[in-house]
Amino acid sequence: MRRGPADQGGVLSTFFIKSGESLAAGDYDAREAVVVWHQVLNEVWEPQPEDSVFALPDALVAQLVQAHPARMHDVALSWAPLVDMDFHAAFAHLSQLSALARTAASRGERLYVEVTEPA
Repeated sequence: MRRGPADQGGVLSTFFIKSGESLAAGDYDAREAVVVWHQVLNEVWEPQPEDSVFALPDALVAQLVQAHPARMHDVALSWAPLVDMDFHAAFAHLSQLSALARTAASRGERLYVEVTEPA
């Protein structure tokens, strides 16, 4: 059984909600992101009709919705070196993802990620 994008070896391409807002994920490998996000990303992902689209686990979205900037700071510090990303870029990315999660939650929508094949 496929558990999530990391198991496919794909690259996270775009986080989005169906009402239109989106956030480019960057060029990091999902397997590397899992090192820091392991606790939540290893939950069973819900595949969508499009084979490359997954709904983020509710537990991850809840954590993103409630994430305090200090928590995002800590996650960015741990994650940025693993994906060869500048700390400030990683912090900004996680903060934007948190804002997108809050938008989705406030509208009662799911947050999705589209996975593209590695180059």
